[in-house]
This record gives sequence, C-alpha cells and structure tokens, in this order.
Amino acid sequence: MVQILAINTVRPSQLYLSSQKLAAVLEWFDFANPSYDPLPIAEYGDELYLLDGHTRAFVAHLGGIKQVRVTREQSILEQEDKQVYHECFAWCADAELRTVSDLSGRILNPEVYQKLWIDRCQQVAEQLE
Repeated sequence: MVQILAINTVRPSQLYLSSQKLAAVLEWFDFANPSYDPLPIAEYGDELYLLDGHTRAFVAHLGGIKQVRVTREQSILEQEDKQVYHECFAWCADAELRTVSDLSGRILNPEVYQKLWIDRCQQVAEQLE
C-alpha cells in the first residue's frame, strides 16, 4: 500500500550517493510533476528507514518536495541479509545522517562510491555468510 510521508521523517540507510546515479535521475525527474515508484521503507527501532531509492529521495529534496510516496517493505528486514541493513542503519547513525538532506556533501564519483559504499556493504555480507 502506498503512503505519503514527510520526506524528513524517513532516515537514509546509506552513507553516500553516486554522482552517476544522481545525474541519471536528474535527467528524468520532473520537478513540476514528480512521479516515481514509491520508495521502499521499513521500521527499525522507532525509526523509518529508506531501503532503496536514496537518489530519487535526494533529488526530490533538491526540488523542495516535502512529501514522498513510500511502501512499507518490513519483510525485507526479516530475510537473510537483514544484518547488513542493521549495519547500514548503525553506520548512518554514527555519521549523524538523520534525513535525506544530510546526504548533501556525500556525493561521490562512481569509483569512490564503489570503494567506500558498495565494497563496504559486500564485506559485511561476506562476513555474515
């Protein structure tokens, strides 16, 4: 079920954005009439976290959009890789990333994004196997 939430009530679950992904979303995002797939979220503790769609959410923020379409995907946190998400939530808390707007200044070129974010997540996943 699609819900509408204030963008500042959803916490990010990743530390960085890819400049390449950002450029791609900026190409198709219609700021005058934003229409995009709902962003998947899940509750962890007392907070709502984005599970995907960080770049779309950030672009919405850039456009001054105050509310986002979301779907609750709680079952994702009940699957095998849930511990990877828990680690991501902790990293974001440690980095004091509380809202999508906090990703400002955390946009990396693709190679650095791969090294600092994707590889880090994959290492955690491998350690948990």
